[in-house]
Amino acid sequence: MTSSELNREAPSGTVDTAFVLKFEPLYVLTDLESEIFSEVGPKTKVRESFKRKHFLKVAEWKAIGVLSGLEELSSDDIDFVTGVALDEDTPNRFRLPLLQMLPGVGIPMASTLLTVVNPKKFSIMDSRALTVLHDFNLVPTDNPSHMDYQTYRKLMKSLAKGANCAPIDLYRALIAYSRLDRD
Repeated sequence: MTSSELNREAPSGTVDTAFVLKFEPLYVLTDLESEIFSEVGPKTKVRESFKRKHFLKVAEWKAIGVLSGLEELSSDDIDFVTGVALDEDTPNRFRLPLLQMLPGVGIPMASTLLTVVNPKKFSIMDSRALTVLHDFNLVPTDNPSHMDYQTYRKLMKSLAKGANCAPIDLYRALIAYSRLDRD
């Protein structure tokens, strides 16, 4: 076991401002991700549903493994399901399950779609972020299918508030931290 693996298994400290300040700058923001958050998200928020091309752009960034299946989805299905999920009257607890009605959309992709549109309210939930939070004993599992999204979202919002950052910055710090043992 390498020292970086040992540090990943038993992290010292906590997920706080110092953690975010240390690890978020190590996150490499791609041009695609930058475009998704600066252009696609705001346009989708105004439109109140994803255009197919924007939906697929998010999939290209977050769900490349299932992109070919997502490309089979019709524009009408994407527009309808994302429109209901993003409607301001839809209760938060229904948003993720609604998006998962689209074949090939799992928890990581659904949470990403919500986060792209409202990064201050939602958080991306994937196994990498959960693994770090699990290592810090903040969540009971590192498996997205075994974690309640609303519980996760509230934890991320609380941790981000405590760290004086946006949930997306916290997510990026968690991802950068998760990649340490690969470098």
